[in-house]
This record gives sequence, C-alpha cells and structure tokens, in this order.
Amino acid sequence: MRKVSCLMLLLCLLLSTGSLQAQDTTATYKLRLSLSLLDLPQQTDLPQRYPSMLQSTELSNNLYDLGFWGIHSLGDKLVKVDHAGSTKGRAFLNNSVKYLLSLGFVKYGSELPIPLGVWAHEEYHRAVLGVNGVSSKNGNWLPNRWDGTVYGVTDAALANLKANNLNGLLYSYVAGVQSENLSTQTNVISDFYHQRSYYKNALYLYNAYYTWDYLKFSTSPASDDVKRDAPQHEHADPRKRDYAGSDLTAWAYDMFNSDQPYTSRDLFPGGEGVNRRVGYSDLSEEAQDFLQKQKRLSLINFANPAIFFVNRIRISPDLSFNFFGQYVPTHFGSDVALQLPAKYKQYNLLLGLHTYRNREHTYPGLNLGLADLPLGTQGRWHTSVALHGWKQPAQQSFYDESSKLGGAAELSMKYSLGSHLATFVTVAGKTEGWQLGSPYLKDNLSLRAGINFNVLQ
Repeated sequence: MRKVSCLMLLLCLLLSTGSLQAQDTTATYKLRLSLSLLDLPQQTDLPQRYPSMLQSTELSNNLYDLGFWGIHSLGDKLVKVDHAGSTKGRAFLNNSVKYLLSLGFVKYGSELPIPLGVWAHEEYHRAVLGVNGVSSKNGNWLPNRWDGTVYGVTDAALANLKANNLNGLLYSYVAGVQSENLSTQTNVISDFYHQRSYYKNALYLYNAYYTWDYLKFSTSPASDDVKRDAPQHEHADPRKRDYAGSDLTAWAYDMFNSDQPYTSRDLFPGGEGVNRRVGYSDLSEEAQDFLQKQKRLSLINFANPAIFFVNRIRISPDLSFNFFGQYVPTHFGSDVALQLPAKYKQYNLLLGLHTYRNREHTYPGLNLGLADLPLGTQGRWHTSVALHGWKQPAQQSFYDESSKLGGAAELSMKYSLGSHLATFVTVAGKTEGWQLGSPYLKDNLSLRAGINFNVLQ
C-alpha cells in the first residue's frame, strides 16, 4: 500500500505543473459556499432535527472550500510566483507545496471533530437511522466526543430494526461511505461548471482512497483483530458503544444472515449486550467473496481525471467536458456509475449512466441535469433541473429476483441578491427506491431553501 501511495503522490506532483493550464474564460471563483437552512420533511423526521443528509454534505463542502482557499493563499506566500514570468521549476514547487498541504489537510483535518469528512460520514449514518426512528449521537463532534463513532443506540433498537426494517439497517451501515461519494460528486461537478482559483483535487483522492481502504480493512485479518481487541477499550453500556463497529463487515454479515436475529452475534466481553463488531472470519465464504468483489469495484472511484488535476477537457472554446467513475455500496448491493459533466456555451449539462447490482441481477439507471441556467435579461434568476430514472430490485433486496421502475426529479430556483449572495429554493420528489443523498427508501417529496455565498477571483 505504501508503494501505491507513493506512486500516486509522485504522479500527482508531476501533473501538478499542468494544473494552471488554460481553462474557460469565464469568471474564476475563490469560494462557492452553499447551505440549506430548511430541509423538509427530513428535519422534522430526524430526532436530532438538524442537520439533514444534504446539509451535512453542504457544511462539509463549505469547510473544505475554506480550507483549500487558505492552503492556496498560504502556498503562494511560502513559494512566491509571478504567473507571468516565473520559471517552470518555481511553478512546480509552488504547486507541489500546495498539494502536499492539501493532502495533509484532507488526511488529518478530515478526522477533526468539526464538520469535515469523518463528521459527515457519521451524520450520514445518523440520517438513515433517524428517519427510521432510531435516535443517535455523532461521536466525531467536539461537544460530544472525538472517536469517529455513532453512539447512543441500544441493542434493542438495532434488533427491532433488523427484524422489521432490514433495508433500513443495511442502508445505515453503508450510508457513511456514501458521504465520501457525494462529496466527490458535488465538488467535481460544481467546480467543473464554475472555474476555480484552486481545485480540491486532493480531496477526491482522499475520498476514493477512504472507501477502498475501508474495504481493504474489512477483507483482512485486521478486522478480526479489532473485534477481539476493541471491546477492552469500549464502554460496558451498549449505548456508549459505536452502533456498527466496522460498517462494511456488519453490512455483509446482516445482508447474508438476514434470517438471523440481531442478538445472534457474539456476546460483548465484560459488559452488556452483543459484540457489535464483526470480523472478516465471521462471514460466510459467499459473504467474503462479496466483500472482496466490492473492494475491487471500489477502484472505479480512482477513475477520476480531477484527482490528477484534469478539471476539464476542452474540445473547443464553446465545448468542454469531464468524467468520473463512481462505485457506491448500497443496501441491496452496489451502484456503479459513469458521470459525464459537460459545458456547451452557457449550458451546464450532466449525463450519468448507472448499473444497480444485487446478488444475481444488474439493472440500468440514468440521470440528466441542467444547472444554473440564466432566466431573463437581468441575470438575477437561475434555474437547475435534475432527472433520475432507474430500475432497481423491487424490494430493494440483495436476494430479490424482481425489479421495479422508479425515479426522481428536482427543480431549483436561485435569485441573486448581489455580487456575492443568492437565495435558492429546491423542490425534489422521488419514488420508492434508493438515491444517493436521500435517506428515504420510500417515496418522498422534499423542500429545501437556503443561501449561496460566492467570492470571485
């Protein structure tokens, strides 16, 4: 792994000298911040009321944006460059310093008990648990504690969830790594449409690595070691312990043992309830093979040119595009997708092709988008439209033999209050089925409203 990481870093540093190549001649942004102040009905459905799943992503994206802005400014102070006359060597050094700082920020900063990567990861667990009636707390939030957990959940609540809503329990396990997927998706697409002074390339590498590394851990003896050693450091009260332990081994275990009660797990040594942690050796041979396949599929997340500083591929002054592969674990198996953002003149377009997989079957899906389309001559009003269509397992089950058509639609209106501030309202509806960024598996109609804050170069 160290050799792979070193090669990846070397390649990124070599490519960093090309990160300032000619881009579109549109406005260049230092910051693009967005926050939904209202997200209904999720905020009324969640025991914690705030934040919703998308609010967690927005808060995390905003702090990352601020962090990368600061790194860009710091890098220019540490290695001064005159972009009109600096040598290639000095430009290389400037970009290399910034990238190393960025890697440190996303690797270690993401673990801080503030709204960054790990915090959002835990909030995604909580969002799915919450809309299914299970209250919890974020263990990577400074007022609570700092240990990367979701706690405050009883064994009885988990046993009830598995017995009566297995899909909800399985979704809660994989929702955490879905936060990294949506983080990459929203940032890559937004920063493709709107040219930036500095791109968050290291974040995309971190998010892809995070999912792969979690599956690597889950398919290794290390997961058995943690199951054996961790209980001596955990609280005797189940409510103080992490609700899932190792997310992905718990996901595979309950998926392949759907007929067994939650309490069939091993007893917790030296305390109450069960040992929530599941090791790789606890899984059946079929479940182990499944996780190994998921680990290989997760390499698709590295098929993202933006990781390597290719933030757009320019065909002509009017036409540019990019692409990225996306592997997302789901409660019924996985979603493997290819996302293709494109820009033609003033039109920001998106095409996404999906394959939804459970045990035996693969089903297709499609998403289309048109973002930030100006309305009228004043330039104050903009609209965005997104459409999704899918064929997924009918009961959204790993073992389901039948399928069901479904989809989602989203309409957003934005009004500019000035050069920096705008307000927006978004109405979204979905049928029964799974959609990245929504904690609901049933049909749902939602309303979001919030603000955008932008700073130009």
